[in-house]
Amino acid sequence: MKKLLATFTLALAGCFCLPAYASTINIDLNSVYTGATPTGPAPWLQAEFAYNLGDKFGTLTLTSKLSGSDFVQGGKNVNAATGWAFYLDPLLQSAACTGGTNCADQVFIQSYLNSGPTGLGDYNLGFTWSKNGPGGRFAAGDTAIYKLMFADPLSASPFVANGAGFLSTAHIQGIGEAGDSAWITDGGSTPNDVPEPSQLSVLLVGLFALGLMLYARRRAAVASRV
Repeated sequence: MKKLLATFTLALAGCFCLPAYASTINIDLNSVYTGATPTGPAPWLQAEFAYNLGDKFGTLTLTSKLSGSDFVQGGKNVNAATGWAFYLDPLLQSAACTGGTNCADQVFIQSYLNSGPTGLGDYNLGFTWSKNGPGGRFAAGDTAIYKLMFADPLSASPFVANGAGFLSTAHIQGIGEAGDSAWITDGGSTPNDVPEPSQLSVLLVGLFALGLMLYARRRAAVASRV
């Protein structure tokens, strides 16, 4: 019995060490808005945002699933075409690269970005890998991880659809032997928001498991007396 109580105490302590709530938002860029079709199967780009409700920050991971010579590239300033853009509400305070294989040369945070024909520039977070920058291009297999900081605690996913109905768009270049280009989007889909277990649900699972253990022990004790 003492062992069971010790196990329960540890499980209970572990529950309250977990975040109150955690979510992961997945955004797949799998639709051609204009231009050539990128090489290989869609999605060609994937973004994942992990955050806790109530926090003022989250982690955005950008992943290139492009094939062959295809790559993401953009201009060196906000007036030039952005390489990969998102729409967020609320607007960010900062975005700092914390890892990955290829951080963007520039990160733009402002209410209006040049994102080609998609959404008439209605994006407010942009990543660009410019020809003359240290990275140059975001190609097959590249990743970039960013810590996003907000002014207020998050009560929901900050990634929402813009006026054109898109969460994200990207400028793909170097497609095929002709080196064609394209603007791709998430296709107006709703992001996949995957919640992780809350403290309460984990605690209930632990209590249920403890109950089963006690029940099994009592049955064994009764059977030994018969």
